[in-house]
Amino acid sequence: MASILLVAAAAAGVVGCGGQADAESKQPAASAPPAKKAATPVKAQWDETMAWWETHDIGCLGGADVEDNPDGCAVRVQDFVDDVRKIRKAMNGDTAAPKGFYTAAYVIVDKLETYAGTASGEDDTEGWLAARPLIWMQGQALDKWITAHPLQ
Repeated sequence: MASILLVAAAAAGVVGCGGQADAESKQPAASAPPAKKAATPVKAQWDETMAWWETHDIGCLGGADVEDNPDGCAVRVQDFVDDVRKIRKAMNGDTAAPKGFYTAAYVIVDKLETYAGTASGEDDTEGWLAARPLIWMQGQALDKWITAHPLQ
């Protein structure tokens, strides 16, 4: 009886091992991770940003309508600075750019950041409004630079 149990156990072990190995070999191989989406070129991102501002600015960035809504204008200036920061991030990640390509653009963005830094926080409406013309001027300088240097 013991020998029958031993033979049965051995047979079950062989079937179990082979069955499991066969099941594993029939499972599909792990698929490759999805390909990374190609980054949008910096110029295209900038053009998209500027197109948005052309249709959504409440007039304050270019110098109009500040008195009508000073708090709203201060928020718009902050939003513009945030958009320029996104462009800087895109420039940082642009693998197509040769070393040093964006140096002049970084100087412009650094000046814009300096002017943005004169406001003492998000709630400093007067600070943002005082910095607005200088921030806008640097935004226009960056626009000219990116337009003149379309890498892609």
